[in-house]
Amino acid sequence: MFSEKRLLKTYFDLLKIDSTTGNEKNIAQYINQAIKNMGLETKIYYYNEPEGPSLYTVVKGEKAGPTLLLIGHIDTVAVQQGWNTDPFTPIVEGDKVYALGACDMKGGLTCILDVLNIISKEKANLKGSIIAAFVSDEEYLSRGTFTLLENGLKADMAIMAECRFNEITLGFRGRYSIGVEVYGKSAHSSKYPEIGENAIIYAAKIAEKIEKLPTMIHPRLGSGSWCIRHIIGGIKTTLNVPDKCELFIDRFVVPGEDYEFCIRQIIDLANKLGLEEKVKVFLVPRETPYMEPFVISEDHILVEIIRDKYKEVVGKNLPIGYDKSVCDSNYLYRIGNIPTVTFGPGGENMHSPNECGYISQIIACRQIYLETIKELMF
Repeated sequence: MFSEKRLLKTYFDLLKIDSTTGNEKNIAQYINQAIKNMGLETKIYYYNEPEGPSLYTVVKGEKAGPTLLLIGHIDTVAVQQGWNTDPFTPIVEGDKVYALGACDMKGGLTCILDVLNIISKEKANLKGSIIAAFVSDEEYLSRGTFTLLENGLKADMAIMAECRFNEITLGFRGRYSIGVEVYGKSAHSSKYPEIGENAIIYAAKIAEKIEKLPTMIHPRLGSGSWCIRHIIGGIKTTLNVPDKCELFIDRFVVPGEDYEFCIRQIIDLANKLGLEEKVKVFLVPRETPYMEPFVISEDHILVEIIRDKYKEVVGKNLPIGYDKSVCDSNYLYRIGNIPTVTFGPGGENMHSPNECGYISQIIACRQIYLETIKELMF
Protein backbone atom coordinates (compact mmCIF):
# COMPACT_ATOMS: atom_id res chain seq x y z
CA MET A 1 0.00 0.00 0.00
CA PHE A 2 1.28 3.45 -0.92
CA SER A 3 2.33 5.69 1.95
CA GLU A 4 3.21 9.27 1.09
CA LYS A 5 4.52 9.69 4.62
CA ARG A 6 6.95 6.79 4.16
CA LEU A 7 8.02 8.06 0.75
CA LEU A 8 8.78 11.57 1.98
CA LYS A 9 10.56 10.31 5.08
CA THR A 10 12.96 8.42 2.84
CA TYR A 11 13.42 11.49 0.65
CA PHE A 12 14.13 13.78 3.61
CA ASP A 13 16.46 11.22 5.21
CA LEU A 14 18.52 11.07 2.01
CA LEU A 15 18.61 14.86 1.70
CA LYS A 16 19.95 15.26 5.23
CA ILE A 17 23.01 13.16 4.39
CA ASP A 18 26.02 14.95 2.92
CA SER A 19 26.90 12.78 -0.07
CA THR A 20 29.01 15.14 -2.12
CA THR A 21 31.29 13.27 -4.51
CA GLY A 22 33.98 11.44 -2.56
CA ASN A 23 31.83 11.47 0.57
CA GLU A 24 29.29 8.75 -0.25
CA LYS A 25 29.98 6.39 2.68
CA ASN A 26 27.12 7.54 4.94
CA ILE A 27 24.43 7.52 2.28
CA ALA A 28 25.58 4.11 1.08
CA GLN A 29 25.24 2.82 4.65
CA TYR A 30 21.73 4.28 4.90
CA ILE A 31 20.63 2.67 1.63
CA ASN A 32 22.30 -0.62 2.49
CA GLN A 33 20.40 -0.79 5.79
CA ALA A 34 17.12 0.19 4.12
CA ILE A 35 17.52 -2.67 1.66
CA LYS A 36 18.41 -5.15 4.39
CA ASN A 37 15.28 -4.07 6.26
CA MET A 38 13.34 -5.29 3.23
CA GLY A 39 14.85 -8.75 3.72
CA LEU A 40 17.14 -8.41 0.71
CA GLU A 41 20.87 -8.96 0.37
CA THR A 42 23.27 -6.41 -1.10
CA LYS A 43 26.59 -6.48 -2.88
CA ILE A 44 28.95 -3.57 -2.30
CA TYR A 45 31.86 -2.63 -4.55
CA TYR A 46 34.42 0.13 -4.12
CA TYR A 47 36.38 1.88 -6.84
CA ASN A 48 39.09 2.64 -4.28
CA GLU A 49 38.26 0.90 -1.01
CA PRO A 50 37.18 2.23 1.43
CA GLU A 51 36.22 5.15 -0.83
CA GLY A 52 33.52 5.16 -3.44
CA PRO A 53 30.99 2.53 -2.35
CA SER A 54 28.40 1.41 -4.89
CA LEU A 55 25.85 -1.24 -4.11
CA TYR A 56 23.07 -3.24 -5.66
CA THR A 57 20.47 -5.81 -4.79
CA VAL A 58 18.46 -8.31 -6.81
CA VAL A 59 14.82 -9.29 -6.43
CA LYS A 60 14.59 -12.58 -8.29
CA GLY A 61 11.11 -13.63 -9.28
CA GLU A 62 9.90 -17.20 -9.19
CA LYS A 63 8.93 -17.10 -12.85
CA ALA A 64 11.01 -16.58 -15.99
CA GLY A 65 11.23 -13.13 -17.52
CA PRO A 66 13.50 -10.18 -18.29
CA THR A 67 15.96 -8.48 -15.96
CA LEU A 68 15.22 -4.80 -15.37
CA LEU A 69 17.80 -2.50 -13.79
CA LEU A 70 16.73 0.54 -11.76
CA ILE A 71 19.77 2.72 -11.16
CA GLY A 72 20.73 6.11 -9.78
CA HIS A 73 23.77 7.92 -8.39
CA ILE A 74 24.12 8.62 -4.69
CA ASP A 75 26.61 11.49 -4.93
CA THR A 76 25.89 15.18 -5.42
CA VAL A 77 27.96 18.12 -6.56
CA ALA A 78 29.68 20.24 -3.91
CA VAL A 79 27.78 22.98 -2.10
CA GLN A 80 27.86 26.20 -4.14
CA GLN A 81 27.86 29.68 -2.66
CA GLY A 82 24.53 31.50 -2.61
CA TRP A 83 22.24 29.14 -0.71
CA ASN A 84 19.45 30.89 1.21
CA THR A 85 19.06 27.90 3.54
CA ASP A 86 21.14 25.05 4.95
CA PRO A 87 21.57 22.72 1.93
CA PHE A 88 21.32 19.66 4.21
CA THR A 89 18.11 20.73 5.95
CA PRO A 90 15.12 20.10 3.65
CA ILE A 91 12.78 23.08 3.48
CA VAL A 92 9.26 22.48 2.15
CA GLU A 93 7.47 25.30 0.34
CA GLY A 94 4.31 23.99 -1.26
CA ASP A 95 5.27 21.33 -3.79
CA LYS A 96 8.96 22.25 -3.63
CA VAL A 97 11.63 20.83 -1.34
CA TYR A 98 14.86 22.84 -1.12
CA ALA A 99 18.06 20.91 -0.38
CA LEU A 100 21.24 19.79 -2.12
CA GLY A 101 20.38 16.80 -4.30
CA ALA A 102 16.64 17.48 -4.12
CA CYS A 103 16.55 17.48 -7.92
CA ASP A 104 19.78 15.66 -8.84
CA MET A 105 18.91 13.01 -7.88
CA LYS A 106 17.68 11.94 -4.46
CA GLY A 107 14.10 12.04 -5.67
CA GLY A 108 14.98 9.30 -8.13
CA LEU A 109 16.70 7.28 -5.40
CA THR A 110 13.59 7.65 -3.25
CA CYS A 111 11.41 6.24 -6.03
CA ILE A 112 13.71 3.25 -6.54
CA LEU A 113 13.77 2.40 -2.83
CA ASP A 114 10.00 2.67 -2.45
CA VAL A 115 9.30 0.52 -5.51
CA LEU A 116 11.92 -1.99 -4.38
CA ASN A 117 10.18 -2.32 -1.03
CA ILE A 118 6.91 -3.21 -2.75
CA ILE A 119 8.36 -5.58 -5.34
CA SER A 120 10.39 -7.42 -2.70
CA LYS A 121 7.08 -8.69 -1.28
CA GLU A 122 5.82 -9.92 -4.66
CA LYS A 123 8.55 -12.40 -5.66
CA ALA A 124 6.05 -15.20 -6.19
CA ASN A 125 4.34 -13.31 -9.00
CA LEU A 126 7.39 -11.57 -10.48
CA LYS A 127 8.43 -12.75 -13.93
CA GLY A 128 12.16 -12.12 -14.14
CA SER A 129 14.42 -10.07 -11.89
CA ILE A 130 14.66 -6.49 -10.65
CA ILE A 131 18.13 -5.11 -9.94
CA ALA A 132 18.35 -1.88 -7.96
CA ALA A 133 21.77 -0.20 -8.11
CA PHE A 134 23.04 2.85 -6.25
CA VAL A 135 26.31 4.22 -7.59
CA SER A 136 28.93 6.71 -6.47
CA ASP A 137 31.09 9.21 -8.36
CA GLU A 138 28.68 10.00 -11.20
CA GLU A 139 29.41 13.70 -10.84
CA TYR A 140 33.14 13.15 -11.43
CA LEU A 141 34.45 10.09 -13.30
CA SER A 142 31.52 7.66 -13.09
CA ARG A 143 33.74 5.17 -11.30
CA GLY A 144 30.77 3.67 -9.48
CA THR A 145 28.82 2.53 -12.52
CA PHE A 146 32.02 1.51 -14.30
CA THR A 147 33.06 -0.62 -11.30
CA LEU A 148 29.71 -2.42 -11.22
CA LEU A 149 29.90 -3.13 -14.95
CA GLU A 150 33.48 -4.37 -14.56
CA ASN A 151 32.21 -6.74 -11.87
CA GLY A 152 29.54 -8.28 -14.05
CA LEU A 153 26.44 -6.10 -13.72
CA LYS A 154 24.06 -7.21 -16.49
CA ALA A 155 20.44 -6.55 -17.39
CA ASP A 156 18.12 -6.71 -20.38
CA MET A 157 17.06 -3.08 -19.98
CA ALA A 158 17.44 -0.21 -17.53
CA ILE A 159 15.77 2.88 -16.15
CA MET A 160 18.23 5.58 -15.15
CA ALA A 161 16.31 7.58 -12.53
CA GLU A 162 17.97 10.92 -13.39
CA CYS A 163 15.97 14.12 -13.10
CA ARG A 164 14.14 14.19 -16.42
CA PHE A 165 10.41 14.11 -15.81
CA ASN A 166 9.05 16.12 -18.74
CA GLU A 167 10.59 13.85 -21.34
CA ILE A 168 12.00 10.34 -21.61
CA THR A 169 15.59 10.56 -22.79
CA LEU A 170 16.67 7.86 -25.24
CA GLY A 171 20.17 8.97 -26.12
CA PHE A 172 23.14 11.11 -25.20
CA ARG A 173 26.04 12.57 -27.08
CA GLY A 174 29.55 11.39 -26.17
CA ARG A 175 32.43 13.48 -24.86
CA TYR A 176 36.22 13.65 -25.09
CA SER A 177 38.64 15.99 -23.37
CA ILE A 178 41.31 16.95 -25.89
CA GLY A 179 44.54 18.73 -25.10
CA VAL A 180 46.50 20.91 -27.52
CA GLU A 181 50.06 21.89 -26.66
CA VAL A 182 51.34 24.80 -28.74
CA TYR A 183 55.04 25.63 -28.75
CA GLY A 184 56.86 28.88 -29.44
CA LYS A 185 60.40 30.06 -28.76
CA SER A 186 61.35 31.89 -25.58
CA ALA A 187 63.26 35.16 -25.57
CA HIS A 188 63.39 38.34 -23.50
CA SER A 189 60.03 40.00 -24.04
CA SER A 190 61.69 43.34 -24.82
CA LYS A 191 63.23 41.74 -27.92
CA TYR A 192 59.86 40.51 -29.21
CA PRO A 193 58.66 40.32 -31.96
CA GLU A 194 62.07 40.52 -33.65
CA ILE A 195 63.30 37.62 -31.51
CA GLY A 196 61.15 34.83 -30.08
CA GLU A 197 57.94 33.10 -31.09
CA ASN A 198 54.88 33.67 -28.93
CA ALA A 199 53.10 30.38 -28.23
CA ILE A 200 50.03 32.26 -26.98
CA ILE A 201 49.64 34.01 -30.33
CA TYR A 202 49.95 30.69 -32.15
CA ALA A 203 47.41 29.15 -29.78
CA ALA A 204 45.04 32.08 -30.31
CA LYS A 205 45.09 31.47 -34.06
CA ILE A 206 44.12 27.86 -33.47
CA ALA A 207 41.53 28.70 -30.81
CA GLU A 208 39.80 31.16 -33.10
CA LYS A 209 39.20 28.40 -35.64
CA ILE A 210 38.57 25.36 -33.44
CA GLU A 211 35.00 26.15 -32.45
CA LYS A 212 34.19 26.69 -36.14
CA LEU A 213 35.45 23.26 -37.20
CA PRO A 214 32.72 21.17 -38.84
CA THR A 215 30.96 18.44 -36.90
CA MET A 216 28.78 15.57 -37.98
CA ILE A 217 25.01 15.77 -37.61
CA HIS A 218 22.89 12.94 -36.21
CA PRO A 219 19.13 12.84 -36.90
CA ARG A 220 18.30 12.54 -33.18
CA LEU A 221 21.31 13.82 -31.25
CA GLY A 222 21.91 16.82 -33.48
CA SER A 223 25.46 18.00 -34.13
CA GLY A 224 28.71 17.58 -32.26
CA SER A 225 30.34 20.62 -30.67
CA TRP A 226 33.63 22.14 -29.55
CA CYS A 227 34.22 24.16 -26.38
CA ILE A 228 37.60 25.50 -25.29
CA ARG A 229 37.22 25.39 -21.53
CA HIS A 230 40.74 26.15 -20.23
CA ILE A 231 43.91 27.87 -21.42
CA ILE A 232 47.33 27.83 -19.74
CA GLY A 233 50.22 29.86 -21.06
CA GLY A 234 53.08 32.18 -20.25
CA ILE A 235 54.65 33.31 -17.00
CA LYS A 236 53.10 36.18 -15.02
CA THR A 237 56.19 37.58 -13.37
CA THR A 238 59.17 37.32 -15.71
CA LEU A 239 59.97 39.01 -19.00
CA ASN A 240 59.73 35.97 -21.22
CA VAL A 241 58.11 35.39 -24.57
CA PRO A 242 55.80 32.41 -23.86
CA ASP A 243 57.26 29.23 -25.31
CA LYS A 244 54.25 27.03 -24.49
CA CYS A 245 50.49 27.42 -24.37
CA GLU A 246 47.97 24.68 -23.66
CA LEU A 247 44.33 24.48 -24.71
CA PHE A 248 41.87 22.04 -23.15
CA ILE A 249 38.77 21.32 -25.17
CA ASP A 250 35.45 19.61 -24.50
CA ARG A 251 34.50 17.81 -27.68
CA PHE A 252 30.96 16.49 -27.60
CA VAL A 253 30.41 13.92 -30.33
CA VAL A 254 27.65 12.08 -32.16
CA PRO A 255 27.84 8.63 -33.75
CA GLY A 256 30.48 8.62 -36.47
CA GLU A 257 32.87 10.92 -34.58
CA ASP A 258 35.57 9.17 -32.54
CA TYR A 259 38.53 10.72 -30.75
CA GLU A 260 40.93 9.92 -33.60
CA PHE A 261 38.65 11.79 -36.00
CA CYS A 262 38.53 14.80 -33.65
CA ILE A 263 42.29 14.88 -33.10
CA ARG A 264 42.84 14.65 -36.84
CA GLN A 265 40.62 17.71 -37.33
CA ILE A 266 42.85 19.80 -35.05
CA ILE A 267 46.05 18.53 -36.65
CA ASP A 268 44.68 19.37 -40.10
CA LEU A 269 43.77 22.85 -38.85
CA ALA A 270 47.30 23.38 -37.53
CA ASN A 271 48.68 22.31 -40.89
CA LYS A 272 46.48 24.83 -42.71
CA LEU A 273 47.75 27.56 -40.40
CA GLY A 274 51.36 26.56 -41.03
CA LEU A 275 51.78 25.45 -37.42
CA GLU A 276 52.18 21.71 -37.94
CA GLU A 277 55.60 21.70 -36.26
CA LYS A 278 54.36 23.75 -33.32
CA VAL A 279 51.46 21.61 -32.13
CA LYS A 280 50.90 18.40 -30.19
CA VAL A 281 47.32 17.11 -29.92
CA PHE A 282 46.28 14.36 -27.50
CA LEU A 283 43.40 12.76 -25.65
CA VAL A 284 43.65 13.87 -22.02
CA PRO A 285 44.30 10.78 -19.83
CA ARG A 286 41.33 9.66 -17.75
CA GLU A 287 40.91 6.95 -15.12
CA THR A 288 37.68 5.66 -16.63
CA PRO A 289 36.78 5.38 -20.33
CA TYR A 290 35.42 8.40 -22.13
CA MET A 291 31.70 8.24 -22.77
CA GLU A 292 30.61 7.33 -26.27
CA PRO A 293 27.33 8.49 -27.86
CA PHE A 294 24.28 6.27 -28.12
CA VAL A 295 20.58 6.15 -28.93
CA ILE A 296 18.04 3.40 -28.33
CA SER A 297 14.98 2.63 -30.40
CA GLU A 298 11.85 4.67 -29.82
CA ASP A 299 9.96 1.39 -30.29
CA HIS A 300 11.67 -0.38 -27.37
CA ILE A 301 9.07 -2.01 -25.13
CA LEU A 302 10.29 -0.11 -22.06
CA VAL A 303 9.81 3.20 -23.86
CA GLU A 304 6.29 2.29 -24.91
CA ILE A 305 5.22 1.14 -21.44
CA ILE A 306 6.65 4.13 -19.57
CA ARG A 307 5.00 6.54 -21.98
CA ASP A 308 1.67 4.74 -21.59
CA LYS A 309 1.91 4.78 -17.80
CA TYR A 310 2.93 8.45 -17.79
CA LYS A 311 -0.21 9.25 -19.77
CA GLU A 312 -2.33 7.33 -17.26
CA VAL A 313 -0.73 8.89 -14.16
CA VAL A 314 0.03 12.45 -15.31
CA GLY A 315 -2.72 12.85 -17.88
CA LYS A 316 -0.61 14.01 -20.81
CA ASN A 317 1.80 12.65 -23.37
CA LEU A 318 5.46 12.11 -22.46
CA PRO A 319 7.73 13.51 -25.18
CA ILE A 320 10.82 11.66 -26.36
CA GLY A 321 14.07 13.57 -25.97
CA TYR A 322 17.81 13.32 -26.61
CA ASP A 323 20.47 14.95 -24.48
CA LYS A 324 23.43 17.11 -25.46
CA SER A 325 25.55 16.00 -22.51
CA VAL A 326 26.66 12.65 -21.02
CA CYS A 327 25.73 10.60 -17.95
CA ASP A 328 26.08 7.06 -16.62
CA SER A 329 23.49 5.94 -19.19
CA ASN A 330 26.30 6.13 -21.76
CA TYR A 331 28.25 3.48 -19.85
CA LEU A 332 25.23 1.24 -19.36
CA TYR A 333 24.58 1.13 -23.09
CA ARG A 334 28.04 1.36 -24.62
CA ILE A 335 29.94 -0.77 -22.08
CA GLY A 336 27.18 -2.90 -20.56
CA ASN A 337 25.10 -3.28 -23.75
CA ILE A 338 22.01 -2.45 -21.69
CA PRO A 339 19.29 -0.45 -23.50
CA THR A 340 18.69 2.42 -21.10
CA VAL A 341 15.99 5.05 -20.79
CA THR A 342 16.57 8.08 -18.59
CA PHE A 343 13.50 9.21 -16.70
CA GLY A 344 12.97 10.40 -13.14
CA PRO A 345 11.52 13.15 -10.93
CA GLY A 346 12.90 16.62 -11.50
CA GLY A 347 13.01 20.08 -10.02
CA GLU A 348 14.91 23.32 -10.39
CA ASN A 349 18.42 24.75 -10.00
CA MET A 350 20.34 21.54 -10.59
CA HIS A 351 24.07 22.06 -9.75
CA SER A 352 23.17 25.52 -8.42
CA PRO A 353 22.30 27.21 -5.12
CA ASN A 354 18.74 26.71 -3.87
CA GLU A 355 18.23 23.43 -5.70
CA CYS A 356 14.74 22.03 -5.25
CA GLY A 357 12.72 18.95 -6.12
CA TYR A 358 9.00 18.53 -6.75
CA ILE A 359 7.07 16.29 -4.36
CA SER A 360 4.32 15.74 -6.95
CA GLN A 361 6.84 14.42 -9.47
CA ILE A 362 8.35 12.00 -6.96
CA ILE A 363 4.91 10.61 -6.15
CA ALA A 364 3.99 10.34 -9.84
CA CYS A 365 7.32 8.87 -10.90
CA ARG A 366 7.20 6.22 -8.19
CA GLN A 367 3.76 5.21 -9.48
CA ILE A 368 4.96 5.15 -13.10
CA TYR A 369 7.91 2.92 -12.20
CA LEU A 370 5.64 0.54 -10.30
CA GLU A 371 3.00 0.34 -13.02
CA THR A 372 5.70 -0.17 -15.65
CA ILE A 373 7.12 -3.12 -13.73
CA LYS A 374 3.66 -4.61 -13.23
CA GLU A 375 2.91 -4.54 -16.95
CA LEU A 376 6.35 -5.73 -18.00
CA MET A 377 6.95 -8.42 -15.39
CA PHE A 378 3.68 -9.51 -13.75
